Amino acid sequence: MSFTRPVLLVGGATALSRLLGFVRDALIAAALGSGLVADAFFVAFRLPNLFRRVLGEGALNPAFVPVHARIQSEFGSEAAASFTQRAITGAGVILISLAMAGDLAAPGLVLALAPGFTDDPLKFALAVKYTRLAFPFLAFAVLASLMASALNSHRRFASAALAPVVVNIILVVILISLRLTEQTEPDSARFLATAVGLSGLAQVGWLLISLWRSPEGLPFTRPRWTPELRTLCLLALPGIAASGATQMAVVAATQVASALPGAVSWLYYADRLYQLPLGFIAVAMGTVLLPEIARCVREGDHADESAVINRACELALLITLPAAAGLLVLSTPIVSVLFEHGAFGAHDTFETAHAARWLALALPGAALAKIFAQPFFARERPAVPLLAALAVVVITLGFGYLLRARLGAAGIALAIALAATVQGSVLGAVLRWRAIALPDRRTLGRSLALLASGLAMAVALKALRPLAAPFLSSSHAFATRFGALLVLCAAGAFVFGALVLALGGVDRAMLGAFRRRKKAAAGTEPISAPP
Repeated sequence: MSFTRPVLLVGGATALSRLLGFVRDALIAAALGSGLVADAFFVAFRLPNLFRRVLGEGALNPAFVPVHARIQSEFGSEAAASFTQRAITGAGVILISLAMAGDLAAPGLVLALAPGFTDDPLKFALAVKYTRLAFPFLAFAVLASLMASALNSHRRFASAALAPVVVNIILVVILISLRLTEQTEPDSARFLATAVGLSGLAQVGWLLISLWRSPEGLPFTRPRWTPELRTLCLLALPGIAASGATQMAVVAATQVASALPGAVSWLYYADRLYQLPLGFIAVAMGTVLLPEIARCVREGDHADESAVINRACELALLITLPAAAGLLVLSTPIVSVLFEHGAFGAHDTFETAHAARWLALALPGAALAKIFAQPFFARERPAVPLLAALAVVVITLGFGYLLRARLGAAGIALAIALAATVQGSVLGAVLRWRAIALPDRRTLGRSLALLASGLAMAVALKALRPLAAPFLSSSHAFATRFGALLVLCAAGAFVFGALVLALGGVDRAMLGAFRRRKKAAAGTEPISAPP
């Protein structure tokens, strides 16, 4: 099985989920805008959405996959299946209790996420109400993530990758129904928060069907505490915190933004643009890369491990650099075309686009940080990624408060960009110092070629944007504006792709080497890096 194929499979499913998320958020923007109700809903939505993204990006994989692989290697497949079933069943019992405690915890959660809401009792009360309705999603998301990790451990990536798509389809259908029935903003937010909670149950049902067809079987057994489950629990919390550094930065930014009217909503919409390319690479690498690095660690093949990491970095830059260039130059038309409808006005577009431009700078660092964390997880030593994640939160809070007074929501976005860049740089430096990941000349050369191509793409888009401006005007129909935006993006992508090939940023030989890798032994042969 080639390395490229599962990455594209998982990344493609993630891209589909994020595109549906754009449809969802465009409908939310039209229904709620960026006022009091929208701010209250987005704070309530932040926590379940945080867990959906973090866990959907394979945050439990760093805890589950190495332990599962070790049990299977030492005790066999039957013991590994028993471990999986006990882990899922035990987590289900705990998480049901957690969901029931959501009503009591809601005021404290809102206070922690948005302390600025205490100045507006109505906004605070609405946020508490919506949090209680959406809170069950957290329990379902953790349970679904464990099920997905069990499937990923057998390289059954498709069902786990498509689970978030189920969630977004449900929310889009609910939002369309709300638009057709012309509900008020408070009622729309209430129905939507309820749908968020129920969509988590649908995700669990989807994965149960996939597990039923897998070697693990249905995870119904009597919970029993074992040393392996203890190890899983000890690794899970730091693994989730370390894997979710990007999302933790957004939560920290929400805390800073809660004192500014509308800023929570503007940051949410900007974050959606930021998460589309980042999600593609983060989910794919967090899901596909970890089992391969874990295999290299078990076999003591450090050269192959370094080669796999280098190729992953090249792929990450290939995706994030053009996305960053496009978002830097085209943030205003992108936000206007996607979100400026109904209650979302021109001022909202200006503030959201300004924040999105700064978030674009975070893309390469955040993607590389996701890759650089995997070798630590494969060794069951999450301390360094955890410390880096804590640094992300501290930097976001510190610089967020410092820059908020001068730049508003955009200053908070700049703080996120600084934090992501520091995180990626620190993790990469530690791997280099420990001789775990050693960038070769080919990787350095291709990285420079990709960077040069991204800069050229930004210049080209800057030159082409005035030509497309008349067709991007709000006076035109949505289809015309969207078509013009697509043509502009396609032109930028063409410039980037042509330069990448010309400068040697990627070549057909490397991609062909990936594609020619065939699976052996019924699809269980490990993936090796190309020569």
